[in-house]
This record gives sequence, C-alpha cells and structure tokens, in this order.
Amino acid sequence: MATKVSFFLGLSLLILGTCVALADPPLLHGAALVNACAACHGPDGQSKGAIPSFNTLPKDSIVDVLRAFRSGERQGTVMSLIAKGLEDADIEAIAAYMATPRN
Repeated sequence: MATKVSFFLGLSLLILGTCVALADPPLLHGAALVNACAACHGPDGQSKGAIPSFNTLPKDSIVDVLRAFRSGERQGTVMSLIAKGLEDADIEAIAAYMATPRN
C-alpha cells in the first residue's frame, strides 16, 4: 500500500514539476501532495462526501492531525497508512500550501 501511495505521490510531483518556475519549491511540493489527497478529500481538500474536508483547517491543525495519524495517536482506515509515508517536510509543505491564499 505504501509503495502505491509513494508511486502516486511521485507521479504527482513529476507532473507538477513542470511548473517549478511558477511557485517556490515547498509550496509546489505541498500542491503535489494535496493533489494526491484529492482522490478521497476532493479538489484542494474540499470534500463533497463523507470524508472530511481539510481546506478550512488552520495550518497548525493540519500539521497536528497528520502527525497524530502518522504516530497512531489518531486512528483511520487509510489515513493512518498514508500518513506513515509522510516526512515532517511533507506535512509542513501540505499545511503551508493549504494556508496559502489561492484565487
């Protein structure tokens, strides 16, 4: 499962990597990771289903939640597995990207 997640995240980074000149690297990395989240959480973290949205969470809350899933403190069916594959830099990039205003 972690290999599939890593492959999907890597593919997302490759696709978005063509836009390096348009964004700074940490935000670009965050955008790629959030793009991978869209499969369950909806585009840009705005879910239309039973899975929670995270587009309105403050930066610190996103960091806390992802770290709690990664440590096992917070349980989830898929999120616990996905979060275990995230490094601190990934979590910070996701939170920074979500905290950045977009048009």
